[in-house]
Amino acid sequence: MNSVVISLNGTWNYMLDRENSGDSRRLSDPGTDISGWPVMEIPNNWQLAGIDDYSGVMWFRRTFSLPHELTGKHIFVRFNGVDYFARVWLNGNLLGEHEGYFQPFEFMADAFVRWGGTNTLVVRVDSPKEEPGTQWPGDKRLIKGIFSHHDTRPGSWNPETGQNLGTGGIWNDVELVATGDVRIGELHATPTLLGDGTARARITVSVDNYSLTPREAEVQLTLSPDNFSGPALHGQPRKVWLYPGTNRLNLVESVADPRLWWTWDQGDPSLYRAEVKIHTENAADTAAARFGFRSFTADKDGNWHLNGRRVFIRGTNIIPTQWLREYSRQMIATDIALLRQANINGIRAHAHVNRRELYEACDEAGILVWQDFALQWSYAETRDLVDSAAAQITDMVNLLYNHPSICIWCCHNEPSVNQASLDPVLFDTVSALDSSRVIKSHSDFAEHPYFGWYYGHVAEYNHTPRGPLVSEYGAQALPNLETMKAMLGEDKLWPPDWRQWAYHDFQHDQTFNIAGVDPGKSIDEFIQNSQSYQAQVLKIATESYRRAKFTRIASIFQFMFVDCWPSITWSIVDYYRRPKQGYHALQRAFQPVLPCAAREREKLVPGQRIFKELWVVNDLNQPFPGAVLEVTFEDEKSAIHLAEVLTVDIPKNETVLVLAASHRNETWVITEGMPAGNYTLKLTLKSQEGELLGENEDPAEIVGSHGVFDMKF
Repeated sequence: MNSVVISLNGTWNYMLDRENSGDSRRLSDPGTDISGWPVMEIPNNWQLAGIDDYSGVMWFRRTFSLPHELTGKHIFVRFNGVDYFARVWLNGNLLGEHEGYFQPFEFMADAFVRWGGTNTLVVRVDSPKEEPGTQWPGDKRLIKGIFSHHDTRPGSWNPETGQNLGTGGIWNDVELVATGDVRIGELHATPTLLGDGTARARITVSVDNYSLTPREAEVQLTLSPDNFSGPALHGQPRKVWLYPGTNRLNLVESVADPRLWWTWDQGDPSLYRAEVKIHTENAADTAAARFGFRSFTADKDGNWHLNGRRVFIRGTNIIPTQWLREYSRQMIATDIALLRQANINGIRAHAHVNRRELYEACDEAGILVWQDFALQWSYAETRDLVDSAAAQITDMVNLLYNHPSICIWCCHNEPSVNQASLDPVLFDTVSALDSSRVIKSHSDFAEHPYFGWYYGHVAEYNHTPRGPLVSEYGAQALPNLETMKAMLGEDKLWPPDWRQWAYHDFQHDQTFNIAGVDPGKSIDEFIQNSQSYQAQVLKIATESYRRAKFTRIASIFQFMFVDCWPSITWSIVDYYRRPKQGYHALQRAFQPVLPCAAREREKLVPGQRIFKELWVVNDLNQPFPGAVLEVTFEDEKSAIHLAEVLTVDIPKNETVLVLAASHRNETWVITEGMPAGNYTLKLTLKSQEGELLGENEDPAEIVGSHGVFDMKF
């Protein structure tokens, strides 16, 4: 028989064990009276279920019966996600324990299941806080990344509040799996692109033989298109011997003319389905996995190559939720649509492992994924921590191995003390598991510039700092008024209750003393000024980095995309999926074909150049010969004071310097006759056939004298 899956989702009883004093023998006993236990719908994070700000131990219990037709089959109890420590009993018998939050795990229950009656399943879940000052924040033991320590989560990284509103619970599906004597476990698809235009798929399969004797089996691999039309490739059936225990099979097939997986701006994200069927004289099983043919490498200059083509990733960091249960397919679809509309072709799953559905959506949408392991900042330098981290990063790679969108594994974000100890072990662990992706031991502060926010001035982005890879940059911004009211309430909104704002991640010192954001005289003015500043930072930094494409900069990842809870952060989309001004600024700066100006200053006086240079950045694998760039300098009434039409040949996937203003002083210099006021430099780029390729604009102000002006660009 093929494996049969029975859901155990639904109504469970639960009990809070605030003192961690519950008697395991009594509470796991099926005869224990639980009439006073309340109920909770599982799966759930208990914070979402109304158990507010609870960290610690909770007991869960439910009963089930097995269908008669499954009598005599092997039974497994499978959990697809429990945060964080789990201990499981069936009918009073301990099945096993597990540590972690993101990975599925299961226990064989053959010896304890009752076929003719009621079965009682009990789960003890412990999702604790770590001891402030001793373990947390600088000596952590729990491998939860941003879910236990980050400046975007509830309470920020404040030692008193930074672990509030915890993530504990049975947050993903609970299932019974019934199988015969032969069962397929992991199925890994490793694609290899060959130099002659063909490809090879190596499918590694683990097969369990639960009987006590070797069995001859027939196995067959089929490769078929998943999201496009085409013929299936049926491999020849082959005979194998399955010995008692776990057997590993390698099935290899060649594909003559494979459709490749690309990011959406480089081609189609073509996906295949690998299906493995195995059967013996009296047992059978089938398993399938989706994968894509693609290669991903880095060259000596740090540039990335997808399927042999040098690509520039216009990326963002993403922490889409604080509680994984709420991240539904609908929410994921909304985020994917917002990412695509913003011209983003890559995400960094920042210091956490998300649920499978996100990676499936990225596979389908053609969005590249940089996948972090769940380590954020500093951890204990102990052997137990190293062992647990190595085991869990192995789980991460095995869990997500088949997703073609995942092209980078990163072992640790901003590691501090662990950089020379823990991180090399994790790097070696991942390297032994996967040779098909780029692997980074860590993402360090050295590639996270925050000019104009934590230090310095936004103008420093003109020098393209921290290359060739920039994996974080940005600034905070307030969300819109509706979100602010929902988050803080009218009484804490204006004048601001700074303590409450800080709890929701607002950074006071950086906002006022470094960024210099003017709070104005009302919350509306503050929101406008805050969002305008973030948009300015993102425009200046992103355009500067893109002009340096493949010379000083390989790829960029803005920080960050969306809020994981109602908060005030670096996001360009708030928790309720309402875009800020920064979203639209990034959307424009991330146009695959971008006309842009390198500016010296925003305020101008007669005799000064409006811009230094005009550029076109083309990320597409398509040239545009004879393209037309229309350049105008307009006042507030749309009256054109300067204009020029330039013809430019744009090579595929290259950056072009179109014009240096120093060569056209007679055209692009402010004259005495231009009145003071606000102006806009507008750029419109069209193909030779008249198709709009990209457009951009920059604000400027003529102050009408040779006095002091602000250096902003």
